[in-house]
Amino acid sequence: MSRVRTENGVVEGLESDGLHHFRNIPYAAAPFGPNRFLPPRRAADWDGVRDATKPGPAAPQKAEDNPLATIYSATNSGEDCLTLEVWTPDPGSARLPVMVHIHGGGYVFGAGSLPGYSGRNFARDGVVHVSINYRLGIDGFLHLGEGHDNLGLRDQSAALAWVQRNIAAFGGDPGRVTIFGQSAGGVSVMYHLALPASRGAFAQAIAQSGCSMASVEADEASRVTRQVARDLGVPPTVEGLSSVSPERTAAASYKALTRFALGLARGDRRALLLSPFRGVHGTEFLPMNPARSASRTPGVPLVAGTVRNEAGRLVDGIVTVAGPLAPLVRLGLRRALGLDGSMVRAYREGPRRIRGLAALVEAGWSDWAFRIPTIRLLEERSEPSWLYEFRWQREGIPPASGSFHAIDLPFVRDDLGTVMALGQPALEQFGARPPNELAQRMHADFVRFATTGDPGWQKYDRTERATMVYDTETRCLHDAAGVERAAWDGRRPGHM
Repeated sequence: MSRVRTENGVVEGLESDGLHHFRNIPYAAAPFGPNRFLPPRRAADWDGVRDATKPGPAAPQKAEDNPLATIYSATNSGEDCLTLEVWTPDPGSARLPVMVHIHGGGYVFGAGSLPGYSGRNFARDGVVHVSINYRLGIDGFLHLGEGHDNLGLRDQSAALAWVQRNIAAFGGDPGRVTIFGQSAGGVSVMYHLALPASRGAFAQAIAQSGCSMASVEADEASRVTRQVARDLGVPPTVEGLSSVSPERTAAASYKALTRFALGLARGDRRALLLSPFRGVHGTEFLPMNPARSASRTPGVPLVAGTVRNEAGRLVDGIVTVAGPLAPLVRLGLRRALGLDGSMVRAYREGPRRIRGLAALVEAGWSDWAFRIPTIRLLEERSEPSWLYEFRWQREGIPPASGSFHAIDLPFVRDDLGTVMALGQPALEQFGARPPNELAQRMHADFVRFATTGDPGWQKYDRTERATMVYDTETRCLHDAAGVERAAWDGRRPGHM
């Protein structure tokens, strides 16, 4: 057992193989009851020693149907959910680099305590690893006016502030904090680059599969609020939504997510980002979206990148559900993406050599939602920035879906063993022998960036556009997106 004193009291965690793990540490008070739909409030102090050996509850959410559910989906949720976990090589050390992980899940699913997000291997390599929970869905991202906006992002900022005040007790250096996350976590990282409340709370950032153009204005966010409230039969106000139980709002969050995504069948461009729950810009808390504020606010070194087939599984799933209407759905997606003749030529001539409507839609959607917004963000930054693209996929499957959204998660953590222990679901997605060498390389690059501020390859600029390509043969290429990137010029500005 291992003990550390935090600002609220003493926590006792586990020690294993020389590493120390502390779980379920509150960084803010439970955000329900009298605190519901309010900014996070200070956690209460406690007497004695708090047991930090078991995971705390995730934010209320519907159980996710995920073939890798046991390591990436939360099964235990509850109201006292604003907690975090810490892995550290040695609480007695001084000024170790710190990495704070923000989980993904479309702002509807997930938790920082899940086995697939373990910080053990970061601690093994000399990094203090923190993973956080935050409010999700209606309770975290429904817009209810100034002061009641962006609550999930406010939770994340509160967690970063807690890290600044407490991480030294775990051996970490508050001046060497790197934030990182994938999908909604990657979008969150981009938000924090633009958030006044988060300035000074971290020194570096890594955004995996994020979108710098995902935030919306208050009018669009309020439209979602009215629709959700109407479905729940309550006024679209703090008082009205507070009368609904967390269990019902979790179910309603999933319903809103499903209905929003169905807009794709109508060619609704808003649905291309899938989740109705987003950051709301034009507010006091988030004045501007990240793409527009990148060159106007103080910044930090950034590593950002995407996987090759971000939208591959999305297209496959939609086509499966559509059945005989699949060709019409593909055409609707093509229209929503604006893939005209010049774009088609660019994808045929570009590095992916796209053929066929299904592959075209997948590539266009991946670029519209992830790759191009990531590149645009780096183009606008004056601070040191690095770009990567993850391309590896298992053998024997079509290239249009093989390097799928979230495939990079176990590689970043050098933790393929946890995934492969799941058996058949992992074999179907990763094959029998995914390359450990690639996991070791990608993980080492992330650790190097957290430790030294440089991931080990050439910085990104508008001239050479250096891109680290993670694959069976990892290498740095110049302008890896090529004519595909150029084709989006003027078509994908810094907003929706």
